[in-house]
Amino acid sequence: MPVPTDKPKLAGPTRPLGSPDIPQYYLPASGAKGIYAPRLYGAATIQFADRKRRLEDKRRVAFLVALDPSARTVDWDAAQPTTLTPDGLLKDAPVAGTYLPLPAGAMQLQKFTRWAKNFDRWLARTQHAEVMTKQEPPEAVLLGPKRGGVSVELVAIVWELT
Repeated sequence: MPVPTDKPKLAGPTRPLGSPDIPQYYLPASGAKGIYAPRLYGAATIQFADRKRRLEDKRRVAFLVALDPSARTVDWDAAQPTTLTPDGLLKDAPVAGTYLPLPAGAMQLQKFTRWAKNFDRWLARTQHAEVMTKQEPPEAVLLGPKRGGVSVELVAIVWELT
């Protein structure tokens, strides 16, 4: 009878390929060798506004969420913010390594597109900005994204050296 192990199964020494229409990048890494784990990266610009008070704010945000090989959906609520902008992502692996497998949805354009749409909706539902009014005394106002104010720049699979 086989004994279960806690070690994750490796996909192999080369990056798992999916649809060529799904962008894949690498996160910058230190010179260490290791295992590449798949993450989902989302970056967007969000415009916040309150017409009555004539308040506006614009922010760029980026998030990373782990991709479990057995996952069928992406839980954007588990995403962690990152300061890495899309132009900081690498097209080629910074060092050689082995790869963990991708979930099936990360290799199918239709499912991946759904994950990207969910990112847009998640941002609209969860992101807020605190802005100070121009009146005296200034008052802090919590703003949500204005209607149509979420502009997704990039949703991609990124590989992180762990």
